[in-house]
Amino acid sequence: MTPKAHIGNGAPDAGVVGAGAAVIRRAGRGDLDAIDQIEAASFTVDRFARRNLARLLGSASAVFLIAEREGRAVGYVLLLFRRGAKAARLYSLAVQPRSRGAGVASALVQAAARCAIERGCDRLRLEVRASNGAAVRLYEGEGFKILKRSPGYYVDGETALHMELRVDKRKDRLR
Repeated sequence: MTPKAHIGNGAPDAGVVGAGAAVIRRAGRGDLDAIDQIEAASFTVDRFARRNLARLLGSASAVFLIAEREGRAVGYVLLLFRRGAKAARLYSLAVQPRSRGAGVASALVQAAARCAIERGCDRLRLEVRASNGAAVRLYEGEGFKILKRSPGYYVDGETALHMELRVDKRKDRLR
């Protein structure tokens, strides 16, 4: 069973239960250290510089959501929005290695979909390395479909999979 997630202001949701349960809240500037630590523990390539994370935390077109378990930040998702666009971009998702496999990533994807709906979007798009099987399986399990493949997309020449989730068709399941 996928753990429930709640987007809130940091207050726990009484409906969140179970060992894998995550409370999802919007991140603020005070979460920079936690996001940077999760980023460092998760990526060796394509890693955000701390200054870029700080810039994005202050951007009106970016939303960071933090997953917390037992009061500790264990994952984040970064969404980007363009004015007037109907598609939000899931730009980055990371979970602390010790918290992987507990449903945190799934809870973050579902929270990202709800956030996209709240911002008036009907689609959520992303790019993922074709070699990142765990991420591809996660996204496909959440309903993302592969739109196209782009060979040589990444600096190291790796292929990207462009994926999309129609959030407007999932509204009832995301509440």
